[in-house]
Amino acid sequence: MAHRTSRLVAVLATVAGACTGPTLRVENPGGHPLFLDGLTAKAGTKPFRYYGTTRWDALPADLPKGRPDWQHRPTSQNVAVPPPVSPWIFPLDFPLELLVRLANGRADTTTVVAVEPVAPDPRTETEIANLELAALTQRALQARVAR
Repeated sequence: MAHRTSRLVAVLATVAGACTGPTLRVENPGGHPLFLDGLTAKAGTKPFRYYGTTRWDALPADLPKGRPDWQHRPTSQNVAVPPPVSPWIFPLDFPLELLVRLANGRADTTTVVAVEPVAPDPRTETEIANLELAALTQRALQARVAR
């Protein structure tokens, strides 16, 4: 009787372990404000929610003294959480998932949050100065004529 009970416990533990899907690890080394599928989130390990594509969005973290960081721009990235086996082979998908997990372990996904820098202005400083100088000259001429 005790032998059957231990087998039943082993089978239930295996089935219970298979009921939890892969986790999603989100690393945010820059400490940027983070949104996971539109909801505010923090870095760390997230429990299984669904197979498919999830999306993180990040805003640039503020500089010291609360100043905004204008050198980086908000960034988004899709993260794929693939299913272990095709769901189209129902009712064999669950036993196959158990076998895959037993052979390979749980396939967790890790993503690193990094905001992208702003593209540099293609104009050189002399071009910007020349544009501003021309506008200043035009305003000066108009003010002179208006006298």
